[in-house]
Amino acid sequence: MDTPYIDRPNIVSRYRDRKLLRNTLLFGNDVEVDANSRSNGRSMFDGDMLIHGDLMESALDYTFLTLGIDTSSIEHPIVMTERLANPIFTRAMTSEILFELYGAPEVSYGIDSLFAFSRHKKQDGLAINLGHNASTIIPVVDGKGILSRAKRIPWGGAQAADLMLKLTQLKYPSFPVKVTNSQATFMYRETCYFSSDYEAELRSLTDPVKMMEQTKVIQFPFNQPEVVEKTEEEIAAALERRREQGKRLQDMQAKQRAEKLAAQVAELDEYKTILGERSNIKKADFLKRISEVTPFDTEAELEAWVTKTEAEVRRKQRRAAGEEPEPEEEPSFPLVDRPDEELTEEEIKDKRRQKLMKAGWEARVKIREEKQREKERLEEEQRKEDEERTNNLEGWAARLKEEQDEVIERIRERKKRKAQLGDRKSAAAQNRMKSIASLAADTNGGKKRKKGEEEKDDGFGRDDSDWAVYREIGGEDDSEAEEDDLAQLESIESRLLQYDPTFTDDDTLEGKVRVKNALLNAFVRGGTEGKYDSESMEQSYQIHLNVERIRVPETWFQPAMFGIDSAGLGEVAGWLMNGFEDDVRKRIMQCVVLTGGSTKLPNLLPRMRNTLTPVLPFREPLKILGAVDGGDPRLEAWRGMAEWASSAAAKASRVTRAEYEENGGEWLKEHAWGNVAI
Repeated sequence: MDTPYIDRPNIVSRYRDRKLLRNTLLFGNDVEVDANSRSNGRSMFDGDMLIHGDLMESALDYTFLTLGIDTSSIEHPIVMTERLANPIFTRAMTSEILFELYGAPEVSYGIDSLFAFSRHKKQDGLAINLGHNASTIIPVVDGKGILSRAKRIPWGGAQAADLMLKLTQLKYPSFPVKVTNSQATFMYRETCYFSSDYEAELRSLTDPVKMMEQTKVIQFPFNQPEVVEKTEEEIAAALERRREQGKRLQDMQAKQRAEKLAAQVAELDEYKTILGERSNIKKADFLKRISEVTPFDTEAELEAWVTKTEAEVRRKQRRAAGEEPEPEEEPSFPLVDRPDEELTEEEIKDKRRQKLMKAGWEARVKIREEKQREKERLEEEQRKEDEERTNNLEGWAARLKEEQDEVIERIRERKKRKAQLGDRKSAAAQNRMKSIASLAADTNGGKKRKKGEEEKDDGFGRDDSDWAVYREIGGEDDSEAEEDDLAQLESIESRLLQYDPTFTDDDTLEGKVRVKNALLNAFVRGGTEGKYDSESMEQSYQIHLNVERIRVPETWFQPAMFGIDSAGLGEVAGWLMNGFEDDVRKRIMQCVVLTGGSTKLPNLLPRMRNTLTPVLPFREPLKILGAVDGGDPRLEAWRGMAEWASSAAAKASRVTRAEYEENGGEWLKEHAWGNVAI
């Protein structure tokens, strides 16, 4: 038989089913049936050491029942594997269970990697086992394992899967579901491979394109919310409804503006009528009527409002008719230049008002003139720039690129300073506190200057940068300056993109940031077809593996990368082989056997050859072997054990029940593929 009847992980789950109200015992893959059984799953091993005898008893019960053994005792000899240098306590506990509980007639023990090596029918070689919780390297000379020279590395498939889980959690801290150990094991087994040259491949992954090509996407299950897709008719109807709503809103706003304008015109006509009555009634009665009917106290205030409102109404009417606004007429201020002696008390008040109105008018005229001059200046600068660009495009582009670099540097320095001020221990924060302390300790500011003593001018303020100290100690953000820089940068880059053929989107500030972040995007979301959509449920439930695919297996060759105080697999194997005599070493080099579940990862044999070749003698032949006939390396130990069990050596190495009762559970008979008795 080439494969075992039972191929299951050694995990036991015992719990009470709340629905059935009874105790439940599950073994192997059945532990994954639901969340309750998964949470209660336990292994009989602590690392690679057997310590839970009760769980082992449950595993053996399942094994014997599955094999169809229904007798009161086991009538067949039993062969079991054990770890390298297995403690006596563990072996004694196992023997006690097999002999006392199951009544086994004979029991023998062996090391799994040596059983796998025995399948190659070689007398000399090196058995390298990449186990579940540890890796071992055992030299074999003259058909027997030399355990005195064997080495153990505390790193196996379980630690590799745990590392994959931690790297995934670090990479996706807000992943929507919890990634389990079994899922991490799946990702490790299905995506990882050994790199032939780890350092060179890692350097090549600094290219975002290579990183994306390297990426494997793991899709986790998710529940897609139901989305009701509308037909084209429904979409067209909804669009038409929105258009109608927009038109109704525009009509409503136009109606409100018309009503407001009509009310304003009616009020204006009413106040103009009141002004027209002043020649028919007395002055006092006219002022009384103004104060009663209008919110104004004087005739001048009413006239000013009427004049202002007439201009506003004309402007609104012209705008509603789609006409250009009429130019503002220069108002007249007849009382401003007349002396107060020639004016009445009421006219003097009106003169003050006209002075204020004249000052406002002059200010507006001055602003318009300044805007016109600024417009002319910008047009002149644009004309000169167009002329320079036409005559010397390269020089013009070089000048703008220098300006772009200066603006970008200012933006970066501002961001850097803002980040440093957030840390009170940074140099920028310390300098700010020194400036505050220096100003607070300035004693000259509190002293009065003596009569005739001239104040000493220190020149502060002549340079614009002097005033930055107030922004610094005040802790103000430079938002206004930042907005100006961004506007200037946008203007420079838009002109360069328009006229300079050598200037591309990648040369802009945004493009430089995009290129800089391209590697990070490829690392986190590489391999996604099209653009990443944060609203997509499917993409939110994806894990992208790239560097992790070679980083996790590399730990076997560089354990120090993750804090393992041990030499790597290739280094230990080379050191072991170089420790033998030349003729023995040559024989060992002809049969370096790799076994264990993690040897299924691709590219292990070439990587082992690349690692061993530099540390072994020059041009000596080296033969590295995997599973016999390309079989499953996980089952090589079982197959080797099955072949050995029927041999004469196996019969001679069995511990009988009588020997167990006489010598105790620690008793062990040595053989070529097992541990030594201590």
